[in-house]
Amino acid sequence: MLTKVFSVLVSSSFVFALLCGRMSQLGDAIINGASDAVTVSITMLGMLCLWKGIINVLDGAGVTKLISRISRPILCRIYPAAFCAGIGTGEISANFAANFLGLGNAALPMGLSAMEKLSQNSNCYHDMMTFSVLATCPIQLIPTTLITLRSASGSSSPYAIIAPILVCSLATVCFAVALCRICAFFDTGKRRKR
Repeated sequence: MLTKVFSVLVSSSFVFALLCGRMSQLGDAIINGASDAVTVSITMLGMLCLWKGIINVLDGAGVTKLISRISRPILCRIYPAAFCAGIGTGEISANFAANFLGLGNAALPMGLSAMEKLSQNSNCYHDMMTFSVLATCPIQLIPTTLITLRSASGSSSPYAIIAPILVCSLATVCFAVALCRICAFFDTGKRRKR
């Protein structure tokens, strides 16, 4: 599907440039776009390597385990069935901590393991729903990709987005948890009527 959309955009750009007599501007845009793409990619690669290195040092120093231990009481309220049954609690806590520190690559295997363990217990259905929703919109302390893009675009203060993103992600998580609880409430009501 994306290939078709891209083909239509490129073809229509070429046709309109030809009809309007702007082929030289189209050629310049292609060359400049390719150059900008390489520059942004190299800048992002460097910044992401730096941040992943810093975050891996923090992980090696035990910060992820500390965040996991601190977040346990909160996660116990978000995932009551899982924590009550003791199913996948370590993976859920580690996934939360990894996402919080921006370790998306480390969070994915832990998230898959947590979902696998939660799927083994039929009482954890609503916790699985909540976990999958929160895995897509986690609280993230260091949004490395956005900081890198802002830096590559020449922003004078690329780190100025940390506080607004933290507030926004907290609000999103609260809304997501509330929505999951509402869905679980109505789903439980339907199951009782059966």
